Amino acid sequence: MNRRMLLGAATLLLPTGTALAHHGWGWAEGEQTTLSGTIRQVTIAPPHPVLQVQSADGAVWTVELGNPNQTSRAGFVDGVAKPGDRIVALGNRSLNQGERRLKAVRVTVNDRQFDIYPERIGRTS
Repeated sequence: MNRRMLLGAATLLLPTGTALAHHGWGWAEGEQTTLSGTIRQVTIAPPHPVLQVQSADGAVWTVELGNPNQTSRAGFVDGVAKPGDRIVALGNRSLNQGERRLKAVRVTVNDRQFDIYPERIGRTS
């Protein structure tokens, strides 16, 4: 394999800036906040399950959960939440105030609580 082909293959394997920005916690505020609303969409797929949640003011938020295995261990599996369900999400919002994105440590759907990151609940930074 020549250098050009090797460099091209390596470039394809590198994550994009957006993908990198939302893995881990460096992109999120240290303080936790609560978001209440109605689920508009549920996606249970790698790299992590995501919920689209509409808040009372009509804004739509992206609520990221843990990786699929971690989220499943918390009991949040396909079918436990559906569009129209009420949700309360506790987590860390994006440092970018213009971005409506929250990394959830706990979600409560229809009075059922799912601790996605139990070790981080109530923790700052």
